[in-house]
Amino acid sequence: MTTKGKKIEIIRKIVSLENEQLIDKVDDLLKGEIATLKARRPGWGKGMINAISDDFDDFTSPGFLNE
Repeated sequence: MTTKGKKIEIIRKIVSLENEQLIDKVDDLLKGEIATLKARRPGWGKGMINAISDDFDDFTSPGFLNE
């Protein structure tokens, strides 16, 4: 699909949106396109992993550690 075709398809989807929150999110995304990319900062991923299995360290793949 061409870039123009992709844009038309996205516009059709946006026009059909009924959920106000989704419309706001799309608007925020489009506003963010203008903003410059920010460098990663420590702590941005905090809270992404909710739990780690108790047996997480029980198995080490062969070749992972040089013994």
